[in-house]
Amino acid sequence: MAENDTHYNGTSNTNNMQAEPVIPLPTPGEGSPAYPGNIPGQEPVIPLPNPGEGGPVYPGNGSGQEPVIPLPNPGEGGPVYPGNGSGQEPVIPLPNPGEGGPVYPGNGSGNEPVIPLPNPGEGGPVYPGNDPGQEPVIPLPNPGEGGPVYPGNNNGPVTWLPSFPPSTGTPCMSPQCFGQVRFLNASTNAFAVSICIDSTSYASNSRFGSVSGYDWIADGFHTVTVRRATGMRNILLQQNFPFVANQKVTMVLTDSASGGLEMVRVVDTGCSNLPASSGCYRFANMAYSGSSFDLLLTGGETVFRNVGFQTVTSYKQAVAGFYQFYVTDSSNYAFIRELPIIVIGAVATGSGVRQPLVSFSANIIAGRNYTSYIIGNTWSGNGLRVLTIED
Repeated sequence: MAENDTHYNGTSNTNNMQAEPVIPLPTPGEGSPAYPGNIPGQEPVIPLPNPGEGGPVYPGNGSGQEPVIPLPNPGEGGPVYPGNGSGQEPVIPLPNPGEGGPVYPGNGSGNEPVIPLPNPGEGGPVYPGNDPGQEPVIPLPNPGEGGPVYPGNNNGPVTWLPSFPPSTGTPCMSPQCFGQVRFLNASTNAFAVSICIDSTSYASNSRFGSVSGYDWIADGFHTVTVRRATGMRNILLQQNFPFVANQKVTMVLTDSASGGLEMVRVVDTGCSNLPASSGCYRFANMAYSGSSFDLLLTGGETVFRNVGFQTVTSYKQAVAGFYQFYVTDSSNYAFIRELPIIVIGAVATGSGVRQPLVSFSANIIAGRNYTSYIIGNTWSGNGLRVLTIED
């Protein structure tokens, strides 16, 4: 019995001299250094933590490896080993949707980190094909935004063409989307004016009796502004007008009954399907408020009658040729009739030649349209004047 005791004690003492002490496995949920396989000679490591906790562990429970940080809970970040192999550099895991951060597209060492694809509406450089060595480009923006993109993920930026809202559409640059406009200054003011449409000048230093050439105007409503050409350049008139594609208009600046200015829109749409050797002709009264005129040939035949202020007659067919006209105050004779077609040498059917206020001549060329504007007044230095212009 004493020998067994002695043998047992000797064995126990021998083991204690050769083996290193180890730390027992902890209770689940607690952490402390332990030997994963309870084999002496290994370095202590930290056991796997409870879910949601972090700490360095050995992915394969093998000795000689460096500790790494375990995969975090969803939504957390931290460097991990993609292949659980030693010697690789740690990389940052893919973030939660909506978060950014450099990642390795192929999870291989030696690649440069790039920015992941952002949430819709966000920008940031990305690798189109996740190949190293490419230059980062800006992703396709949201509709309505611009920025250089790679259409085929090729190097070399191109300009992205912005889209237009459905309400406006792509601006039409065809001549079919434009009309033409010119300005006639029939105002008797002594000072010059400048006329703009929106922010574009169409007539500069315009004075009484001046006519601008036709210029292009986009289809739609536009604001016409009249200012003094010199001095304070204060606004004298500002008004919106419609302009129609493929249509010519003459905008006439006149005196108003109240002493200010008014703008009259005259559409220059002439005759069509004219007979050979004929043109078109009309008459317009832009003189002064309360005026009313008749237009006669020199033989006394009435061409147009009772043309009131700011009134434009319809076009009439006129045989091509050189005409002499004169203007009188309107007659109250009911039996006076207008010529249906303007012909040189027509015989008068009225009661005789009336006292002319102003006379003028016009040369009508076949296939063309003309308008004679009477402007001015009888009491100012400008007097009455007639301008005949081709439409």
